Amino acid sequence: MPTTPPPARPAPPGSAISVRDLRKSYGRNEVLRGVTFDVAPSEVLCVLGPSGSGKSTMLKCLNLLETPTAGSVVVGGVTLTDPGVDIDAARTRIGMVFQHFNLFGHLSALDNVTLALRHVKKVSKAEAEEIGHSQLKRLGLGHVARHRPANLSGGQQQRVAIARSLAMRPEVMLFDEATSALDPELVKEVLAVMRELAGSGMTMVVVTHEIGFAREAADRVIFMDEGLIAEDGDARELLDHPPGTRFREFLAQVL
Repeated sequence: MPTTPPPARPAPPGSAISVRDLRKSYGRNEVLRGVTFDVAPSEVLCVLGPSGSGKSTMLKCLNLLETPTAGSVVVGGVTLTDPGVDIDAARTRIGMVFQHFNLFGHLSALDNVTLALRHVKKVSKAEAEEIGHSQLKRLGLGHVARHRPANLSGGQQQRVAIARSLAMRPEVMLFDEATSALDPELVKEVLAVMRELAGSGMTMVVVTHEIGFAREAADRVIFMDEGLIAEDGDARELLDHPPGTRFREFLAQVL
C-alpha cells in the first residue's frame, strides 16, 4: 500500500496551478484517488512514480485532455473543471509536450510551430513566422525551419514540439515523459532545453523518470503511488533522503 499522503493544504494565493481532491475512474478502476497539490508561479515540479501510478493521467487532467471524475483544477485563476469554462481559450495558456512528438509529417518544422498560432490565435502569417523562427532559433533549430519531420532526428522533432508549445506563449508547460521515446544519445539535448526553460522562470510540471533532471532542475518533487501522492517535498531533500520505504524502493529501481 502507498504511504499515507500528506494532508491537503489550502491553496496559496496566486498559485499558478491548484488541484484539489482530483479523482479519475475508468469504470470500476479508480486511477486517481484524491490528488491535491499546488504549483507556485515559476516553480518546477517533477512528478515521479511507477507505471500505473496515475501520474500521466493526472497531468492530462491539468488541461482536461482527461476529464476528472471529481475534484477541481485551477490554472492561472481559471477553474478548468467548471462546466461553463471556455476550455479552448484556457488551453492556449497551457503548453503540453508528449512522449511522442505529434508533428504533422507533411508540414515543415516552421509550419508545425506556427499552425496553432495562425488557426487558434488568429495571428497573421508574417507575425506567426516571425515568432516561429524566433522559437526555433532559441532551441537551436533555426537551420531546420524548412525541413519536414522525417528529415529530423528524434531529439530535433521533440524540440520542434517544444517550440510549438512555446510559440503560444503559455503561462504553464506540462511535460509527459518527454524523453522516453528518444534514443539515449538524444535525451541530453531535450533535457538541456527543459533545463533552460526551468532557469528562465517558466512554470513547469514534468512527469519523468530522469532522476538527475529532477534533482538538478526541479524545485519540488511529488511521488505518486496507486493514485495518490505518497511524498511531496523539496527536490534535493526528498531525493537525497527519501523518507518512505516505497519511495526508496522506487529510486533503487530507477537509479
